[in-house]
Amino acid sequence: MTQTATCEIELLDALPHLETGTPLDRAKSLYAQTPDVRTDSFDAEYFSRNVPDNYIDAAGSGHTLANSVPPHGTSGLRIGNIFIEDKVLYLAGSCMGVFAVGLNDTATGANLPSFQDHYNLSYETVSLVFLAGLGGYLVSCMLNSVLQNAIGTRNVLLMAGTLYAGGSLLISFAPPFPAVMAGICLMDFGGGFYEACLTSVISHMSMVSTLDLYMNVLYAFFGLGALVSPFIIGALAKAGAAWKFYYWFPFSLATLITLCHFVLLKHYVAPPDHEEGPEHQTVREKFKRVARMPITWIGMILVILSFAIANILSNWLTSYLIDVKGGGRGVSRYQLSMLWAGLTVGRAFFSLPFIHVHERVGNMLLLAPMCGAMGLLWAVNFAASNWIAVAVAGFFLGPNSPGILSIISARVPPSLRGIVVSIKLGMGLVGSTLGPLIFGIVAGKVSSGLRILPPVIIILASLSTLFFWTIPPRKKVD
Repeated sequence: MTQTATCEIELLDALPHLETGTPLDRAKSLYAQTPDVRTDSFDAEYFSRNVPDNYIDAAGSGHTLANSVPPHGTSGLRIGNIFIEDKVLYLAGSCMGVFAVGLNDTATGANLPSFQDHYNLSYETVSLVFLAGLGGYLVSCMLNSVLQNAIGTRNVLLMAGTLYAGGSLLISFAPPFPAVMAGICLMDFGGGFYEACLTSVISHMSMVSTLDLYMNVLYAFFGLGALVSPFIIGALAKAGAAWKFYYWFPFSLATLITLCHFVLLKHYVAPPDHEEGPEHQTVREKFKRVARMPITWIGMILVILSFAIANILSNWLTSYLIDVKGGGRGVSRYQLSMLWAGLTVGRAFFSLPFIHVHERVGNMLLLAPMCGAMGLLWAVNFAASNWIAVAVAGFFLGPNSPGILSIISARVPPSLRGIVVSIKLGMGLVGSTLGPLIFGIVAGKVSSGLRILPPVIIILASLSTLFFWTIPPRKKVD
């Protein structure tokens, strides 16, 4: 009887230790040591935090960690009794940076009529502002991976903030138009580093099961920034203030974000790849590996189309609503904000854990109603229908770009994600710059003018849907 009681007491004493779970570093190692195998399954989901049964997530095995004590090997920031993991700090810093990128993404299009009036420019000439940022953004995306390895992620972000703030400061004085183009180039130079570097951070900090979630949260803040700038520019236009005063806002914001990145990403180090001998691979060898992957070339086409659709619509919508629909200058900018409100809400909605859309079908389900909204905008000219069409188009277009980036990132090993993300964003710049530029030139040549905007968007969306069916299957964890 005494022996039985003793055994029961010892067993009860041991039970609480089972509730503390596996240390986080151990959970990470279990996941990292699991080999990858190829599969031909196409059941992966477009926007889902759930994964099939043969995806192993050691950190989510059902064990819990004590709330009062951070897991062993986990670093972060402690404020009183509150412990904030580095992952949260990195996500916050990333969202700040892409907010600034989104702010600049719509500011140029919203200020396009002001540029035309102030400098007395034609459609063809004012379209050159889209070309201004091409060189800077493309070079920064291509250099991002190399500079991250050479000087570190935080230093790249500090450099990005300096370039972004410098370009904003230059434009705020309303210099001659070539100097405005130089300022836009500097802002896009910094924005390219921001987007490529921070997208790389997000692609590294999560496993396949949460990659879509984090990527959608990141680009929801991009959409939030893009939503804010037309409101500010529209308010300035309605008040009769000079357009140049807007650029003091991104200058102040970039200065603040630079200080935050200096603190939040102080300890950030890109996680190592667990493939065999990755430390012996040079950058050239990694680029060769990337070039041999089919997803690289398919992803290029999809990203170019995705960014072209979003930026043609975003940059020319204000002028379209003014010249074709007869809208007011202030109201048309608010309608542009409605487009980005739809983009932001769409990205947030498809990040919810109960929203499951399969990859191939998902793209078609998103772009089909977007094309329908463009058809409504094209065929009907009522104030209410214009607002509805713009909002619906934004809602279903929003998840397209982050969804494509997360799908591509899930199909490459960690050691190549930085390079792949940089290449994809560089190609996205090609679409986002050449798309609005070519559209502006064509609109200035054809008799229909800006009336061709909705059908052009519909054609590009249809091409994107076709190419989406060529994506190779994802690798799974056995």
